[in-house]
Amino acid sequence: MIDAVSAFAAELRRLRAARGLSVRRLADRVYFSKSYIGMLEHGDRAATGRAARRLDDVLEAHGSLIRLVDGAEPVASAADVVNGTARTDADEPMSADDVQHLRDTVHHLVALDTAHGSGGLHLSAIRAFQTARSRLARVGVRAGDRSDVHAALAEVGEVAAWLAYDSEHQDDSRRIATEAMLVAQTAGDTSMARFLASHLSMQATYLGRGAEGLALADRVIAERPKSRRVVGMMRVRRARALAQLGDGRRALAELEKARRELAGGIGPGDPGWTWWLHTAELAVHEARIRSLSDDGRGAATRSERAVLALPAGQGRDQSLYRAWLISDLVDVGAWGEADEVAEELIDRVSTAGTARVPKILGRTVRRARRADAPSWLVDALHEATEASHRAA
Repeated sequence: MIDAVSAFAAELRRLRAARGLSVRRLADRVYFSKSYIGMLEHGDRAATGRAARRLDDVLEAHGSLIRLVDGAEPVASAADVVNGTARTDADEPMSADDVQHLRDTVHHLVALDTAHGSGGLHLSAIRAFQTARSRLARVGVRAGDRSDVHAALAEVGEVAAWLAYDSEHQDDSRRIATEAMLVAQTAGDTSMARFLASHLSMQATYLGRGAEGLALADRVIAERPKSRRVVGMMRVRRARALAQLGDGRRALAELEKARRELAGGIGPGDPGWTWWLHTAELAVHEARIRSLSDDGRGAATRSERAVLALPAGQGRDQSLYRAWLISDLVDVGAWGEADEVAEELIDRVSTAGTARVPKILGRTVRRARRADAPSWLVDALHEATEASHRAA
């Protein structure tokens, strides 16, 4: 008869494979070391109740991992926390239990966003942030837990700001990110404050405020972060801002510096939130820079490279990257290729919604018409746009 440790190991391997995650990527998302995940998967170590709950939540296992571990009694799920239905001691000062609830909320939201996109999530995330922040103001925090509570709350705010951005609720995103940065600074959490500065830089550039995006990135780089990946992230933000300001040459040079900083993966001194800066992500950034620099063919090549390199488990980005690829292919008159990718996107978009996809495709339809693209391609782009609207 198989023992509990071996059963847990087998179930963990099965779930990770089903979600299309590498050991490293799963480790980054649950904030455990890669070696610890490896030991759990090989049955070399028994999982703690805390580890089982966190893995169960991120892998959306619906309790299958929790049930295999002694002492891992079910607790209020992250979904309950997000939806405001978790049972908490609302009149007691916030404590380490609330820190765990907030962190579970983050893991739950990130897992859903990565697999399915931001559609419908941003309001729940904002509600979770605002509810916790109001409670903190009302009942305070226990001695000794102040920094951890503020840091966990800031992380919820960062995720909420991202989901609002991806859902094209830009005013909400900027407001929540600014509030969350104040919370992070109160906690002395420099790492999260920098993550939020990165978000605000990204958003400013996206909204056409390149100078603001550049200044935010420069401010963090001037602090001389010890993490090379944080520096690399800020160089990516600088590159996109420079391209938006019309300096494509400097933008590509800055992106190359970012690649060097990001080489080698996540190290022991790098924040877990830098996991997403992978090969596919950098290729997308280069494609957008080249597109703004009127290098259409170069943009299309990098967008195609990004689609091919993207991990299967990133459902939202499977749609987003294809939308950018379609846009680039239309710009160079590659009608047949654009049509093929549009069909791929229609097949995928229903499972992962982001409001950015219909926005990209709407602009692409207008450019296709101006370029006298074949009617069958315009029809296909319309169909893809409508499908993405429904998913968002």
